[in-house]
Amino acid sequence: MFSSCSVTKYLPEGEYLYDGAEVKVVTADTVANAELIAEVNAVTNKNTNSKTPILGYYGIYRWYKFEEKLKEKPEKFADKDHWGEQPIFYDESIVETVNTLIENRCSNEGYFVNESTWHLDTNQSSRTVTVDYELTAGYPYRIDSIGQFWKDASIGREIDKLSPETRLNKGERYQLDNVKAERDRWQNKLREEGYYFLRASDFVFLADTVAGTHEVDMLVKLKDDVPPEHLVRQRISQINVFPNAESQDSASVYGPGDTTRTGGLHIICEKCPLRPEIMDEAFQQKEGDYYSPIAHSVTLQRLAAYKTFRYIAMEYNKVPGSDSLLVLNAYMEPRLRRRFEGEVGLSYNSADYFGPSLKAAYVNRNLLRGAELFRLEGDYTLAQFLGNATETRVPRSSIFGLSASLNVPRLWLPKRRKLIPRVTTSSSVIEIGGKVESLNMTLARFSDEIIANDLSELSEILEDDEDATERLSLAQIRLQFGYTWSRRTNKSHALNPLSVRFQNPVVSTEQVLDLARLSNLSPDLSGTNGNSRFDRMLVYSPNYTLTLDTRKDGSGMHEIYLNQFVSMNVNNVFPVGAGANLRERETSYYPLLQSDFRYYLTLTEQLQIATRLHGGIAFPLFSERVIVPYFDLFSIGGPNSLRGFAPRQIGPGNTIPQRNNLLTFGGFGNLLAEASLEFRYKVNNVVELALFTDVGNVWTYKSELEPLPTDFDPRAFSGQLAADAGIGFRFDLQFLIMRIDLAQPFQTPYGEEELKLLDIPNETARPAPENNLRLVIAFGYPF
Repeated sequence: MFSSCSVTKYLPEGEYLYDGAEVKVVTADTVANAELIAEVNAVTNKNTNSKTPILGYYGIYRWYKFEEKLKEKPEKFADKDHWGEQPIFYDESIVETVNTLIENRCSNEGYFVNESTWHLDTNQSSRTVTVDYELTAGYPYRIDSIGQFWKDASIGREIDKLSPETRLNKGERYQLDNVKAERDRWQNKLREEGYYFLRASDFVFLADTVAGTHEVDMLVKLKDDVPPEHLVRQRISQINVFPNAESQDSASVYGPGDTTRTGGLHIICEKCPLRPEIMDEAFQQKEGDYYSPIAHSVTLQRLAAYKTFRYIAMEYNKVPGSDSLLVLNAYMEPRLRRRFEGEVGLSYNSADYFGPSLKAAYVNRNLLRGAELFRLEGDYTLAQFLGNATETRVPRSSIFGLSASLNVPRLWLPKRRKLIPRVTTSSSVIEIGGKVESLNMTLARFSDEIIANDLSELSEILEDDEDATERLSLAQIRLQFGYTWSRRTNKSHALNPLSVRFQNPVVSTEQVLDLARLSNLSPDLSGTNGNSRFDRMLVYSPNYTLTLDTRKDGSGMHEIYLNQFVSMNVNNVFPVGAGANLRERETSYYPLLQSDFRYYLTLTEQLQIATRLHGGIAFPLFSERVIVPYFDLFSIGGPNSLRGFAPRQIGPGNTIPQRNNLLTFGGFGNLLAEASLEFRYKVNNVVELALFTDVGNVWTYKSELEPLPTDFDPRAFSGQLAADAGIGFRFDLQFLIMRIDLAQPFQTPYGEEELKLLDIPNETARPAPENNLRLVIAFGYPF
C-alpha cells in the first residue's frame, strides 16, 4: 500500500500523518445517545487524511510526485493544477482544538455537563498518529420554559402568530440547531409579512441552566442595537425597470423622454426590447405593496421564462428620510435576439444502417417584441445499409423534416389579466410541422410476395429490370396548439386542446402499398394483422401532461419525479392500396396513458439509490380493437431504457426482432412496462460509479379481433420480460455528464421455439441478436 511503502519516504523528519480519530462516548445507561455520537463523530471526521481502498494514501503520494516533477521541470509543471491531496500532519494544537469542539458540540446537544480527554496511538512504521477521545456526558437538559421580552410590540404580535409551529417545546431536549432553525423560521415568515431588513441575528436566545435539575429556562428578545428599519414593514413606493441597462445604471442617466409609465412601473430605457405592457405582466409587485419574497421570486421566474434576458437583478433601496419605504430597481441585459444553429452527425443502428444526419434551425427569441420565441427547424437523415444490397429488402431510407413553433409567454384566453396573479409562469404554444420518410425497396427481394399475391404491375417492372427498386414515401403533417403553466417551481402543466396529425403514403403504384402491407408482418404473425404503418390516417389527439419534480426544491433525502401523459385519440383510417374503393373508413377511439415515475433516495453525499417505473397503454373505446398509428406505439431498448438491448431489439411479447427490415412492426407495441434500479456512488467531483439493472418489454393489447401471439398475457408476464444488469461510469465535465455503461443481458423474452420461426421465411430473416456485453456511450443520466 502507498501508506506504508511509497509515502513514508517523502515525509519530513519528525512529522507524522494524522490518521484520524475515534471517540468513545460514555453516558448513563438510560440516556439515548445515538444523536450525540453522530454529532461528535462529525467533528472528528474533518481535517483527516483520506484513504483510498487498497491504495491507502494514494492522494498524498500523488501530491509528492507532483512536487518532485515540479522541482525537476518547473517550466512544464508550474502552470498545472496540483495533483493529489496535501498531507495533514499531526499537531497537538489541532488535537486540543478538536477536543474543545467535541465538548462544545456536546453542550450544543443539551449535555451541558461533560468532559473530553484524549491520548495518542503512534505507529512508527507507517509514520501515522491516531487520536482516541473519550467523552463523558451527564444527563441532557430539557426545556422547562420559554419567556419573551419585546421592546417592539408589533414584532411580539407577529411572533405570537408563529408559536403553534415552534420547534422549541417544553420537555424537549435543548438543541442549538433547533434554536437556530427557530430564528431562521421567524426571519423567513416575517420577511413574508414585509419585514425586508429583519435578520435572524436580530434575535437573541438566552439559556439559564441554574434553576431546576437538568432543565433550561430560556428567554428570547431582540438585540439592543437592532436598527429601526428592521422592525418596520417595508412598502414599495416606486418600481423602476431598466430593460436594456447594466446594473450600475440609474434613473439619472436617462432623460424624461426615456421613461414610460405602465401599470405602476417606470420603464426607463432607449430602444426597449419588450413592449411596456409585456414588462408589466411579468411583475408581481405593484406600487404600494409590502415587500414579499414570494412576489420577488415569481417576478424573477417570469422574467427568466421570457428567455429574452441574459442578466436579471432586482435591488431594494431605502428611500432617504424614511424607515418604511423602498424603491425597487430592476436591471436587465437582453440576449442576442436571433440565432442560427446547426448540427452534423453520423448515425448507426444495430440493423447495420449507417449514414449522415443534418439539422439546421433559426431561432428568434423576441419575434414581435413580446418575448415570443420562434423556432424554424429542418433536419435530414440518410440511412444506407452497410452490407450487400442483395441481403436486405430496404437498402436505403431517408427522413426529411421541417417544423415551426411559436411560444408566447402568456395565455391566449379571455380575461387573461385576471389569471396572471394565479400562476407563476404561463405560455401559449403553436406548433406545425411535417416530415417525409422514404424507403427504397429492392423488388427482387419481394419476388415471393409479388408472385403469391399476383401483383402484376410490380411483376412487370421486375421482369424489365431485375435490379428495379420502388420508393415508398410516408408524408406526415402535424398541428398543435395549447397552453403551459405552473404555479410552483416543482410542478408544471401542459394542455393541448388542439392536436391533429395526418399521414398519407405516396407511391408510384398502389401495389407498392399492398406489398408494404404484406411485408409489414413479423414471420409469426403472417396473415393475422390488417394494420400497417403505411395506412392513411387522420388523428385528433387532445392531451394533457403533468410534471412533478421535487428535485427543484433543493437537495433532500427523498425526491421524486413524475411525468403523467394522458390523451384521448380519434384515429380515422382511410383505405389505401388495391381495392380501397371496396373498403370503408374505420374509426378507432383510444385513450393513451403514459407514466414515468422516479424515486431518488440519497443516503449520503456519495451514495444514492435511483429507481424508475415506466409504463404506458393505449386501449380501445367503443370497439373491440384499437388501431394505433406507429408514431403512438411504444418501443423499448437503448441508452435510456433497457441498456443491454438495442432500440426495438425486444418485443412485442416473445417475438424476435428482424434487424434489417425497416418495413416491420417488430419492436412496437401498445402496452409498455419497464423498470430500472441504480446504485450510484460518487467517487469524487468528477467520477461516479453505478450498478444497475433494467427489466421490461412491450406487448400488443386488443389490436386485433382475434388474439395474437404478441398479446399481453398476465400468466406469461414474468417469462416475457427482458432483463439486463451492468456497471456504469459517469464523468461530470461541468457542462455535461458523459456516461459509459456496460450492460449484460441475462434474460430474453424468446426461447428456442421462437428462434425456429426465423426460418420462416428464411430469406427475409437474420439470426437473432447476440446477447453479448453491450457498450453504451451517452450523455446525461438515464433517468
